Amino acid sequence: MITNKINADLVLKEPEGGIRFGTDALLLADFAKDSIKYGKCIDLGTGSGVLPLLLLGSGCNADFVGLELQKEYAEIAKENAKENGFESRFSVINGNAEDYKTLFECGRTEYVITNPPYMRSDCGFNNESKALDIARREISGGAELFCRAAAWCLKSGGSFFAVYRPDRLVNLICAMRSCGIEPKRLRAVVPSVGKKPSLILIEGKKDGKEGLIYENDLIIYKDKDHKEQTEELKSIYNRF
Repeated sequence: MITNKINADLVLKEPEGGIRFGTDALLLADFAKDSIKYGKCIDLGTGSGVLPLLLLGSGCNADFVGLELQKEYAEIAKENAKENGFESRFSVINGNAEDYKTLFECGRTEYVITNPPYMRSDCGFNNESKALDIARREISGGAELFCRAAAWCLKSGGSFFAVYRPDRLVNLICAMRSCGIEPKRLRAVVPSVGKKPSLILIEGKKDGKEGLIYENDLIIYKDKDHKEQTEELKSIYNRF
């Protein structure tokens, strides 16, 4: 077990050798936080619980439910909720997203957020760690499953937030639309000016009308050598 301080107030426990808290989770939390204002938010694939912790730590007023397939991570997420004083506002379910109809009530949730597995199960090399494979590869479900689960949980007009790989964005958008979640806001994360996007942040609305806002790119570094962070990225870190 590894324990790290996210900031002066938040502590995050993570399994040694497992998937670790990274920039993608931080950027997704920042992308969603001004929209998540009340009610309930479900985090599909919560891992160690970093997304709810970041959002609650930033002053978000919603209550969170994290769904996590892997028992070890689910137990750690529960510990993190308790350790940071959010036990009453962040509960964790150890379960499979495929069982969303039995795990969650239909149409009762204001928000769903997710950092889903982003690699096809047959793509690239397998990790030595099964836990890493499950977290990163669509072994136990990917964008299509997570979008179906989100659509089931969300109220009409409810919001869906995700971070995903640019090369698989079409798959995610098609999955969202097939479930009645209309893409409404999109932002590309770019390592530096002139580089291709490395991540995509997207928001959708259940039963939303057509119309997508493409926001300005979020640029990570000022220089091509990736040594100096942009002022915007620094401000995001400061907000958490």
